Amino acid sequence: MSDLLIETLSGYLSYWWVVVPVIAYILGKDWWLAHITDEHIDAIEWIMWEISIPKDNLKSIKAMEQVITSLHGIYSFGILKKDKWLKGVIEPWISLEMVGMAKGVHFYVRAPKKFKNLVEASFFAQFPDAELLQVEDYTSLIKTKTFANYDIFGTDFVLAEKDYLPIKTYEYFEDMKEEKTFDPLATLTEVMAGLKEDEMIWIQILLRATGDDWRKGAETAIKEIMGEKVQKPKSSLDIVKEELLHLVKNVPRGVIPAPFEAPKMSGLASEEKKDPKSNSSPRTPGDTDKMKAISNKMSKKAFNTLIRFIYIDDKDNFSGENTTAVMGALRQFGDANLNSLRPNMNTMTLKPRRSFNKKKVLAKKKRNLMIAYIERAMPRYVKNPEIDLNLKTSILGADEVATIFHPPTDYVKSEKVKAIQSRKGNPPTNLPTFES
Repeated sequence: MSDLLIETLSGYLSYWWVVVPVIAYILGKDWWLAHITDEHIDAIEWIMWEISIPKDNLKSIKAMEQVITSLHGIYSFGILKKDKWLKGVIEPWISLEMVGMAKGVHFYVRAPKKFKNLVEASFFAQFPDAELLQVEDYTSLIKTKTFANYDIFGTDFVLAEKDYLPIKTYEYFEDMKEEKTFDPLATLTEVMAGLKEDEMIWIQILLRATGDDWRKGAETAIKEIMGEKVQKPKSSLDIVKEELLHLVKNVPRGVIPAPFEAPKMSGLASEEKKDPKSNSSPRTPGDTDKMKAISNKMSKKAFNTLIRFIYIDDKDNFSGENTTAVMGALRQFGDANLNSLRPNMNTMTLKPRRSFNKKKVLAKKKRNLMIAYIERAMPRYVKNPEIDLNLKTSILGADEVATIFHPPTDYVKSEKVKAIQSRKGNPPTNLPTFES
């Protein structure tokens, strides 16, 4: 028996020159891709702007939708395989950020330096009176604090339902039957404006432009709502079953004897069962509204989106009131018949239910989420080993993003929102001139 085993192993070992490279490829492929992607991301130069808009901003949120649509210009239309594997090139992303602290509420945009002209042109085209001032990254604030004295709560947000179903957009809030339009950002800015010393709320919306592949699911959903038959993609098992069934049906008569021939009933063989759902029109008013909402989302430029929220406070005075308020402010974008935002529980900084060392696990999760925020981390080809979090994105259209992030309109009355005190303007034409 032992001789047979030795002989078998010797036979396998004689092919080491084939086996070793295969094993090395399997084990090393992900390591290489993670390493080369890391190098590519580390080499990116970033710029951060603080956005300031006149206090009497009369622009509608539609203007911000146009800005977001223009920012879709960062899309590469697909990364070449050689660039992916040799250079670690990954689809670029930008970040729209809101920061609340005792001193006020601030709005930022962060992007790779190569998109500087695109970002500035996109904003100034819609907000000519705006100021975009290049600033240092505010997350450096935590480096000046003894962070051992502070605690955090945070989470990422994703869509609760399918990507093709939209959340409430600004058009819903503008159509509300009230005396005046409601700015959906007002609730969030009010929470931020009420922060005390040592409290901070950080929110970032990471946007990675995407192509049209996601629309296939939307098209299928519309067909199903219309009652049309949708042919689902066949699995390998389905194909094998069909082939076997085809062989059985086409066996020549007489090869397999049958005890009797099934009786034929006239008039039934040629009749097809009618599908009660075969009518090609929506069945209920709710179906009609859902179809319109999906169609509208399909018409927008879309982004793989990740929303990240962190609340920071002094450890001794840490309160969950403001975290609850932020969660509630984001809940207003939900529609029971369409979609809503929900926390990605894999990233939420809650104590694990099952763990031998719950405090240690929670501390690690908080650290990872803070690193993810500072690095504006997005999903990669291979999971980032430095951030042990299951990062996910959702598809949001330009109008959905603009609803969540936009310069406060005139309906936001908080005095702590950073804004320009007056509009820019040209000098009067009748000013006297002097010749030297």
